[in-house]
Amino acid sequence: MPDPGPGQFLSRGYQGAVFLRGSGADQRVVKQAMGGRLARRLRVAMLRREHAAYARVTGIRGIPRCYGLQDDGSLVLEYLPGEAYRETVPALRDHRERFFLELRDQILALHAAGVAHADLKRRGNILISADGDPILLDFGSAVLRKPGGGWWNRLLFHQACRMDLNAWVKLKYRRQYELLAPEDRQYYQPTAVEGLARVVRRVWRKLSGRRLRKAWRLKRRQRRQREGQLPPP
Repeated sequence: MPDPGPGQFLSRGYQGAVFLRGSGADQRVVKQAMGGRLARRLRVAMLRREHAAYARVTGIRGIPRCYGLQDDGSLVLEYLPGEAYRETVPALRDHRERFFLELRDQILALHAAGVAHADLKRRGNILISADGDPILLDFGSAVLRKPGGGWWNRLLFHQACRMDLNAWVKLKYRRQYELLAPEDRQYYQPTAVEGLARVVRRVWRKLSGRRLRKAWRLKRRQRRQREGQLPPP
């Protein structure tokens, strides 16, 4: 794959730097490994693994087309414009039901192709097009189902698939799991790790709330002492 030339820096992640190169209909996203010799070799290996994931999902709507690897190991992808997932994006408000139906179908199509995204809880990996369609990005954490991969690969793939669908439910219902529609309950199966994370989050919120209330009471007491409404301790 020829180098599309220098372009606009977009972001930097654990795999390296991301650039937008080219112009017009020829715009391409290039993920380029960076760092020292060892770090760069590791990141090139990660990009090759991501390339393998994109090769399996070619043709699924809302997923960038992959144009292959350059000689330096950089990954070249189709540029699909969109806004990062937020509840306030107008295109989502106008097409919310259709958006989540399409997103669910995308996820199921990925799984049928033997790929689990495994990082859909990170909202930056989901874009909303101007027409209100979902776009999935960044398959760097994807888990691939491997023929003859053994029980460990099957387990990892199954868990990653559950994580994808749990993320879909979380976004659609905004963490209000008690509102789950009967037809969507089959898609929500928290993994052990996710269940533990929810417990930790609840405990932390309670502890944080207690600390805030205690700090507020202490501050109020100190203010009243300064105003002479209470005797000093």
